[in-house]
Amino acid sequence: MKKLWMCCVLFLLISSCSPREATEPPVFTTPVIEGADESDSLDDALVHRLSVNLGIDESEISILSSRETEFSDACMDIALPGVACAQVVTPGRIFILEANGLEYEYRTTANGDSIQPATLALTWRREGGIAGFCDGLTVYLSGEVYGTNCRSQPNETSGYFAKLITATEQKQFNSWFLKYGELNLDVSDPEGVSDRMINTLVFYGSGGGKPNKSEQQVLFDWAVALFQKLNS
Repeated sequence: MKKLWMCCVLFLLISSCSPREATEPPVFTTPVIEGADESDSLDDALVHRLSVNLGIDESEISILSSRETEFSDACMDIALPGVACAQVVTPGRIFILEANGLEYEYRTTANGDSIQPATLALTWRREGGIAGFCDGLTVYLSGEVYGTNCRSQPNETSGYFAKLITATEQKQFNSWFLKYGELNLDVSDPEGVSDRMINTLVFYGSGGGKPNKSEQQVLFDWAVALFQKLNS
């Protein structure tokens, strides 16, 4: 009996010390809307999802292409802050949808049980300062929004355009995407400043323009406002 008890204790110690597996990527979900059915095809599910995210009718969306592929990890080669991905080859598909004159990429597992947006539009980071900020925002053109805040529990939140911003604000964002090219903006305090605030924004636009100082501030303000709505 004593040997059996010792074996049980040893098993528990080994189990508690074993490394944890990489976390699964967050799944962006949208509410079930009348007309969506579990029997719908993956094509239908993607069209429905985009229509919900953007707040538009499904008839305004078309699928331009879909192809099979193999992703190098369980996150379908989509990196998000604070998310570790299992390094395993993952069979899946890449879909390109079109709406409002813009193209939106989605990636799915082979059976469609996991769907991830892939057209990155904006990332924003705010860290430091007297208040000790630690905020992050990832925005996809297809409307999914992912936020992180190390001071809150849970420290990850997700949402979508139709719930967070107005149609006018969404139209404005799309116009920026078409107007500006890729931008790396930094309004951080100079190095060496006490309680230095880091404030950066990367915008992945498809245009060729570059915003002036006031327009850059508008982009920062938009990101901050969206982050506050996401966490309210």
